[in-house]
Amino acid sequence: YGGAGGSGTRISTSTGYGQGLAGSFQLSITGDDVLLAGNEKSTMQNLNDRLAVYLERVRSLEKANSLIEKQIKEWYEKNSVEVRQDYSSYFKTIADLQAKISAAQLENARLVLQIDNAKLAADDFRLKYENEHLLKQSAEGDIVGLIQVRDNLTLTKADLESQIESVNEELAFLKKNHQE
Repeated sequence: YGGAGGSGTRISTSTGYGQGLAGSFQLSITGDDVLLAGNEKSTMQNLNDRLAVYLERVRSLEKANSLIEKQIKEWYEKNSVEVRQDYSSYFKTIADLQAKISAAQLENARLVLQIDNAKLAADDFRLKYENEHLLKQSAEGDIVGLIQVRDNLTLTKADLESQIESVNEELAFLKKNHQE
């Protein structure tokens, strides 16, 4: 019966299916083993019956599995606390920080504008200072020149006064001589 010669091949199977929750199912073919070469119709009928039993078992297991999955889902819905994180405090913190950033940027822009205005004012004052300094130097130069002119005029005046005095003395001398 090993498949080498003879009038056919004998198949003898015993199959067991086990399931923890739904019990166990065992398919066993015993008795007259199926001869594949002899009666094909009965062999096909036997295979069809076995397939039908198998498919029915698959359907019942799928149904049982679906029921168990439904029960598990219901249990989790009833017994598990759905934890949803409340991010509102984070969003509030983010909004506060964004407001602070905007305020800081506005303050920064205001300070930059003040700095630019101060630089422009400083440049303006520096130009005015330089112009005034040049005017001062020019005025000081003029003063020095005028002092020299004054000193020269003072000397000239003193010289002229001396000459006038000398002429007056000479005139007085001449008058005195003329009267004598």
